[in-house]
Amino acid sequence: MAGIEAGATLLKVGVAVIQRIAPSGIALFKSWLKGKEIMIVGQARSGKTTFVDYLQYGLFEDEKDTDRTIDAVRSARFNVKMGRDATLELTVRSVIDVPGHAGPVEHAKLVFERRPHALIIFTDLTRPLKGDSERASAVWIREFCLALEARWRANRKRKNRITTIILVMNKSDKAEEKKIASWKQAFRRIVDAELREARGQMLEEIAIIPCALVTNPEGTKAVDSLIAHLAKALAR
Repeated sequence: MAGIEAGATLLKVGVAVIQRIAPSGIALFKSWLKGKEIMIVGQARSGKTTFVDYLQYGLFEDEKDTDRTIDAVRSARFNVKMGRDATLELTVRSVIDVPGHAGPVEHAKLVFERRPHALIIFTDLTRPLKGDSERASAVWIREFCLALEARWRANRKRKNRITTIILVMNKSDKAEEKKIASWKQAFRRIVDAELREARGQMLEEIAIIPCALVTNPEGTKAVDSLIAHLAKALAR
């Protein structure tokens, strides 16, 4: 128990607490048995690695240039406990951070091969919505969805472990509410039209959530809500 407490990171969120723990002993066995695999995909430089750092370690910093992720990175096992009495727990077997430069089709291939329990797709609200697929968010999402759906339609007998898909509109601190609402509608049309077999065991619609992963007037409220949604979906 002392070892677990020593490895814990606490972050106050209003009256709630987010607690990140490196599991050991029985908790480590539980993470192997029941831990969930989460894949993070999306546009290059859209905040994927920053989100993984916050999810695993609680790191939340001022805006700055970050290193480019060259290869897919897999995290160690960890647990995230939420709520005043830590009643909501997310047991993570691994988080896989896919480099953005690989492109939407390659991202879809990796998701299909890994069959994660949760898929988080990052987009960047400072990019254009339409245009070249390297920069345009809607084009990237459509290409990714089409490629992923095509693979699942061709392999329907293969078990799909997905229980939640979350589309994140990052850098919402740099966008007006009108733009955020418009982009959300555009993304909703794409995911509703293009993803069917790829939804696996999902019981609810794909969540589309604005987020800011740098110091901002709202603090960590948006990203904490994202993590809470993820934890609730994986607890079902």
